Amino acid sequence: MNNALLIKDVGKRFGDTWVLRDVRVAVPKGKITAFMGPNGAGKTTLFHVISGALKPDIGHVYFEGVDITGWPSHAIALQGIGRQFQDVRVFKALTVLENVVVGLVPQQHQKAWWAWLQPIKTDRSMQKIRHEAEHWLDYVGLADARTQAAGELSFGQQKLLSLARLFAKDFSCLLLDEPTAGVSPAMIERIITLIRKRVDEGALSVTAFVEHNMNAVEHLADWIHFMHEGRIAFSGRSDHVLGCEIVRELYMGI
Repeated sequence: MNNALLIKDVGKRFGDTWVLRDVRVAVPKGKITAFMGPNGAGKTTLFHVISGALKPDIGHVYFEGVDITGWPSHAIALQGIGRQFQDVRVFKALTVLENVVVGLVPQQHQKAWWAWLQPIKTDRSMQKIRHEAEHWLDYVGLADARTQAAGELSFGQQKLLSLARLFAKDFSCLLLDEPTAGVSPAMIERIITLIRKRVDEGALSVTAFVEHNMNAVEHLADWIHFMHEGRIAFSGRSDHVLGCEIVRELYMGI
């Protein structure tokens, strides 16, 4: 199977308003796919449906051949889909290192009784987890900030921290909502480099993202789906879509 994600005839409405209508998308493995379009086009709603935050009214979502339509978010995450939100949700009171460690601790090890019954094994397991967390902080360039409270980081650094957590969890699919929004040009370049590096390493079978930054789309996306009024209005290679007159008229007002 060449597609990691398959979205078939998905529709979502709020009251009498359809915010997604007949969305049909195949997201290939080993590629970076972008969803772009004007505000209100349905991009984030589509990500909510894929990640389980919303249940579609019609249609189905398949991941690696499995129908995950309507699954709860935690079950979809366990299946291999990770998500970064636009507002960057980090544990601000925890240190940078602890933010990554929390995500790496296996669910069965989080119970107090497990640590009480197996203190030696727990200690060895935590040492391994800390080492793994430190590796990913170094990978994204936050090693020197590992003892700092996450809430003290800049917004761009918090985005790097959220990427470190996603990379550490070894998800095969990442849904990134505006990964370069609100950060400096230097940080945008850094984020683009990290995402492309992980995909090129073969660590991610697919990365899909919502983005308004045309430079980020141009440098990251292998394939673009342009959304308008809840539908996929245009799809194609990055250069094809960004150079399309229809896209320029609907999105950029040219």
